[in-house]
Amino acid sequence: MVLIALCGCFGGSTFAWDETGHKITAYIAWQRMTPEVRDKVIKILRAAPEDSQIGAFNIEYGSRPRASRERDFFVIIATWPDMIKDRRLETRYAKYAKTQSDWHYTNQFWTFKDGKAQMVDGIEPAGQIMKKLEEFSQIIRSSATDQEKAIAVAWLEHLIGDLHQPLHTSARVTQYDPKGDRGGNAFFLTPKDVKKDFQDNLHSFWDGAIGRYMPNEDMCEAAYYEPVAESILKLYPYDKMKVRLSPGDFGVWEKESLNIAMNEVYKGLEFGEKPSDKYTKRAFEIAQERLALAGYRMGDLFNEAFGGNVAVAPRNAAITPGNGIACKIIRKVMYPVTKTSSVKQTLEISLLDLCPTQIASRPMYMFMIDGNSVMKEYDVVRIFKNEADARKYAAENKITDVSF
Repeated sequence: MVLIALCGCFGGSTFAWDETGHKITAYIAWQRMTPEVRDKVIKILRAAPEDSQIGAFNIEYGSRPRASRERDFFVIIATWPDMIKDRRLETRYAKYAKTQSDWHYTNQFWTFKDGKAQMVDGIEPAGQIMKKLEEFSQIIRSSATDQEKAIAVAWLEHLIGDLHQPLHTSARVTQYDPKGDRGGNAFFLTPKDVKKDFQDNLHSFWDGAIGRYMPNEDMCEAAYYEPVAESILKLYPYDKMKVRLSPGDFGVWEKESLNIAMNEVYKGLEFGEKPSDKYTKRAFEIAQERLALAGYRMGDLFNEAFGGNVAVAPRNAAITPGNGIACKIIRKVMYPVTKTSSVKQTLEISLLDLCPTQIASRPMYMFMIDGNSVMKEYDVVRIFKNEADARKYAAENKITDVSF
């Protein structure tokens, strides 16, 4: 049994974004979600497998309004993928966390050369966050059980937040770290002779960028993060940010974070030295914007997946403004196609048929029409070895909707 204080106070362990960062993202997402979608997501989370202990955070009864209790349930689940790292709960850890440590990041290797940041050739990116985002995004739209969807929702809440923390996309290569600094974990902000328990590093600093600038002065967690989240909503209102959201395009979100890591995060720092007050303020400002984007994107993703009122483009429509999409497009999707996630699936460049004629249970793909996200069933017609083959095929067969 997991006991939860009614005010929502929890331990202060630091994770990716820290607990506060993830809760702020989920809080902002909740504000974007429609009442219908909120109800569906809460219903799914309540159906989570018992051994996941997700349901233990659902407070069915109490003096607080039901809407507030449901919001708090959704918000805290954004931190569940970090909670399950606790090895003391052996069964939960073994099933849900033991082999998932590389799901939280993607290490893109880069370096400074002649004062400019540039990618490093010859080192394959590490980490599975991009694969898992695609996988869980498909699960919540599939015929999977609510139990399976509950785990997917929890991971999506968390990983969307993780992807917006710049150092979750970055591995800076130097002569001291030829294999990368592991998202700033190897870039220390304290002298080398400081004892391990008192060491600080760049990754930890950015995980807690909100709290570093605006410390929680012994307030209940909810009393702390809610005003911060509300201030971010006012500073970055949805109408101001919507042109930047790129709905469902995880690759765009990743590139944003990597660009910040390469061009902002290391600016003005010295290894082994505490960041300046100016740097701390700048990190706070960047974190606010990233949390706003993550929250809006998360909310829109759940609205699109669970809303049920999406207008689908006409079959066989041409690619013209206001007239839908073509039946054949080229995208990266998880393959082989399965009803549930599989370790055998990988992201593959594929020719998709969005106008299938045979009756079958199919995955769905989200794309944009006139700025709105639309879901369509698809069949995988063929798999390409690489981008060159895909583009050659597209040119030969007059397929113009090609995106990786």
